[in-house]
Amino acid sequence: MIKIKIISLVGAIIIPVVAGCASNPLALATVGPQPGRPAAPGLQGSVQVFSATQTSNPIGDIGSASYFHPHSGYQIKAASGQPVRFVFNHASDMDEWPDLVNLPPGHYQIEAQSACCGLVSVPVVIENGRTTVVHLDRNWSAPSHTPANQVVFLPNGESVGWSGSVADSGQ
Repeated sequence: MIKIKIISLVGAIIIPVVAGCASNPLALATVGPQPGRPAAPGLQGSVQVFSATQTSNPIGDIGSASYFHPHSGYQIKAASGQPVRFVFNHASDMDEWPDLVNLPPGHYQIEAQSACCGLVSVPVVIENGRTTVVHLDRNWSAPSHTPANQVVFLPNGESVGWSGSVADSGQ
């Protein structure tokens, strides 16, 4: 009887802790447009998120080697935390290129799946005529001569994008 109470108590403590860890996205530093790139004319900016990919076989043929890796969908939120829109991030199960989403200039939150760290929350800066790119799929690194303070990294050292503090400072 005592063992059952102890197991129940331990379970009651562990389950909320694990669930809390799973539901809270990993927070990263702000990502902005690439520094030094001129802005294109326009009243809006854009964001492109290379989120973790999913394996898809839309043909459904077991013997087929037609596998595709579309990027997973993600949520865009206003700086206040209010949802702005959900982005499916691919046009079909065969589309392996992430969507380019136009947004008014400002600060937003991206909640997306990373290939290594699960759900992450990435603050982004959107500027007129510029594209902010977020890399969560392990397929990008900044040029080797780039100072570390100009790049945002995941905890495992993978590059995510250009630092939004560089974009905010006008460099």
